[in-house]
Amino acid sequence: MRLIPPSALAAAALLLALSPGPARAAESRAAEIRTTDLAGNEIVLPKPAERIVALPAPSAPTVVAADRSADRLVGMHQTVGEVAKGGLLGRLFPRLNRLPASLLSAGKSAFMPNVEAIAALEPDLVLQRGELGPQIVSPLAEAGLKTALVVYGDEETTRRNIRLMAGLTGHPERAEALIGWRDEVLARIRRPDGDAAGKAPTVLFLSRLAGHLVVTGKGTPTDFAIAAAGGRNLAAGRSGSITVTAEQIMIWDPEVILLNSADRDLQPADIRSDPLLSGTAAAKAGRVYKVPVGAFRWEPPNAENPLFWLWLAKLFHPDANGYEMRAEVRRGIGLVYGSEPTDAEIDRLLLADVNKGTLNYDRIVGP
Repeated sequence: MRLIPPSALAAAALLLALSPGPARAAESRAAEIRTTDLAGNEIVLPKPAERIVALPAPSAPTVVAADRSADRLVGMHQTVGEVAKGGLLGRLFPRLNRLPASLLSAGKSAFMPNVEAIAALEPDLVLQRGELGPQIVSPLAEAGLKTALVVYGDEETTRRNIRLMAGLTGHPERAEALIGWRDEVLARIRRPDGDAAGKAPTVLFLSRLAGHLVVTGKGTPTDFAIAAAGGRNLAAGRSGSITVTAEQIMIWDPEVILLNSADRDLQPADIRSDPLLSGTAAAKAGRVYKVPVGAFRWEPPNAENPLFWLWLAKLFHPDANGYEMRAEVRRGIGLVYGSEPTDAEIDRLLLADVNKGTLNYDRIVGP
């Protein structure tokens, strides 16, 4: 019988100790992230992403909601930085006040990445818009940057975005919690049965872009929100964002006008004083409202959308929806981000001063 030298036994023992055994190999496989982005591309990461650049604005707060932390973000869209500074999002996650936010190339097509600035942040994952064409994606791929694509669209697309962010950060259970809240709110909002007191009001969601009036049509989160809350979107005959004239809005004659939260220079007082728009049913009845901003904006596709639905349902049918909006805001922000707003923050975000004098708004903001 041939004896194995002690030195060989020691070497073998060392090799065994250093090699990934079954338990460690299983642990390594468990840490691996393997998913599909919203453009159908397979995304494989050795572990949850730790350094994320989020170019689409809603993707940054959605990452924060999935992780209940801003620690994984190293760069984001400048819109998020503007919302965070001086607001609830920045108070809950101070890191967002300091993150680089100028990561798009000025003067080029929308969302064209500044690849040099992004690469300098050494991200292990970049989130980019997937529905705007390959010209804004290929520069990232050519630079060797791992990229996952998100898409803006309907409610089902928003839910897929939430699941993607939760999966990429290693928290799939958070997606189920956030989506479960969406289902709960939708089930709770009472849809009037069509009687005279509860008929669906006609609604327009209005923005101002480059001096033009823009309304939002079907296939958008805002259209879904209006319908879910018991309203009827007058622009639902067309898709996406639609440039219109004041004369067209007069012809539609909406009963409710909602003003985009992102347009700082578009306020209810502007509609009431406009020579044409002041003649709409909405302006005459005092039903022109500025949409609040929570931690992030409520209209774009993100985890806070149910607060928009609850707010709209209160506007459209206050007698059919007996919940307290302040309590819903406190609970919703806590569920999404893990921390609740103060009473003073709720006062500010519900825009009681901006919407003062509008129909039923005192019943929205509550005592």
